[in-house]
Amino acid sequence: MRCRCCLLSMTVSLLLPLPAFSLCGAPQPRLVCAEYFASQLVVEATLVQTRTLHDKDDPEGISAWVYTLHVNRVLRGKIGETIQVNEGNDSGRASFDWVTGRQYLLFLFYVAGDNAWGLEGCGNSGPVSKAGMALSEIAAIKAAHGGGVIHGVVSIEALSVPLPGVHIEARGATGLFEAITDEKGTFQLSVPVGQYVVRAVKEGSAFEADILSYEKPQNIRIEPGGCAQIQFFQAESPAAQ
Repeated sequence: MRCRCCLLSMTVSLLLPLPAFSLCGAPQPRLVCAEYFASQLVVEATLVQTRTLHDKDDPEGISAWVYTLHVNRVLRGKIGETIQVNEGNDSGRASFDWVTGRQYLLFLFYVAGDNAWGLEGCGNSGPVSKAGMALSEIAAIKAAHGGGVIHGVVSIEALSVPLPGVHIEARGATGLFEAITDEKGTFQLSVPVGQYVVRAVKEGSAFEADILSYEKPQNIRIEPGGCAQIQFFQAESPAAQ
């Protein structure tokens, strides 16, 4: 199974002893308008403490870092003044360094099995000092009253070759919305607020949602000012099976 991005289980804290790197496999950068609504919690918070976790079988090695942060502002969801994040020592680590006293914009989801918050290392979380554009987009989302946009890409052979000329359909309670992929294999559909099922259609071809897809095409929810990101790939055609 291919790994879409890097999902971090985080508990928020101090400076990492080693640089953090994230391996991102998705062809589209994560859009703020999609990650905002996909997150259970979006906050600005200051890192106040970091501690390390060690495997019992390898006490010298680090299995994860636990970060404790003070919440300065809640942009989505509800939370107390302090949160914790548990970041595993793997390729899912964030693409930024954690520094005690630094403020961060964090897009978070709760990992019940770890009893901790997590973030997507390939997403828009990072130092507040570099988050001006993301914060502007969040402000625009909060002021939005209309619909949103479904973004996507269609490719051959697991996202390596873009596929133009594919018909895209988004069907919901408000109607059917259609687009055609361009020379880069990408498409955009402006749609009203609501729930949609999206599919790719081309004569003689069959398509599946790629495992790297940020959202599931059969369950797309568009909020005011929101968006979704889908990746399809061309599967073996029915005639060839």
